[in-house]
Amino acid sequence: MPRPGDGAPRGVTLILGNGVGPLTTCAVRQVMEAMHVPVYFKTYEVHDGMPMVPTEVIESIRRNKVCLKGGLATTIGGGVSSLNVQLRKELDLYASLVNCFNLPRLPTRHDNIDIVVIRENTEGEYSGLEYEVVPGIVESLKLM
Repeated sequence: MPRPGDGAPRGVTLILGNGVGPLTTCAVRQVMEAMHVPVYFKTYEVHDGMPMVPTEVIESIRRNKVCLKGGLATTIGGGVSSLNVQLRKELDLYASLVNCFNLPRLPTRHDNIDIVVIRENTEGEYSGLEYEVVPGIVESLKLM
């Protein structure tokens, strides 16, 4: 696999997604092309209604180590695991990390912010273990 910065084009797995997914991934591709980023995309069709993420998509992500994924719709209720959660579990992406910080010379309500937010994203409401206690009242289970 080429090392970043050596100029060799790097393969990127592309999952267009659905909803606004294709719009956002297309915009990212256009920006990367305009910047002459040395990547090439292998596009895969993954969308709601599929029972699971195809094996070839998982293999492509593992091989490339890079994936651009548009939003995937999630079926609500019914104990169905979303394709997003399937990908996270298969690739051991159990946490989302977001670094929040102030940008220089950009005025904000609060100064000197530099924090990291870590959010678990495969259990609880993501697990599909929910049920309706009474109409309109839903509980989500977390098993440990």
